[in-house]
Amino acid sequence: MYLDALTELVPWFHALDHTHYARWIPVHLKDMAELTTKHPDVARKFREGHFTVQKTQRVFSSIPIDQAHEQNNACIKGDGGAVGLTDNPSALRHWMVAGPEVARVIEEFQDGNQHWRRQTADTRHHDQAPSVQDQAPHL
Repeated sequence: MYLDALTELVPWFHALDHTHYARWIPVHLKDMAELTTKHPDVARKFREGHFTVQKTQRVFSSIPIDQAHEQNNACIKGDGGAVGLTDNPSALRHWMVAGPEVARVIEEFQDGNQHWRRQTADTRHHDQAPSVQDQAPHL
């Protein structure tokens, strides 16, 4: 389904003048089509669902791994920790090593704060809440 949807989008990247997508999506499509023959172990992992991260216990809340990395980067940058890194190779190296760990500690602290308030984890999808269910149109 992913490859079919992306194939349908390719002409639109050309039509809407998205040069980089128009250039690289066909390359990506070819790589993905050849994945089962060139890298069967990776293709098997994809089929098993090993391409997302579950950051919460909520149902259907998985996100792509690269998006999780971006969120960790935003967490670090939001605290002023990752500013001007490209100017200083040593600082960039320190951030590359320590950044994920700092993001983990911040997340652990935030999770600990929620437990301190004795909030119970609600793992339902937001559409499963009684307030949403009560708002259903009555015919």
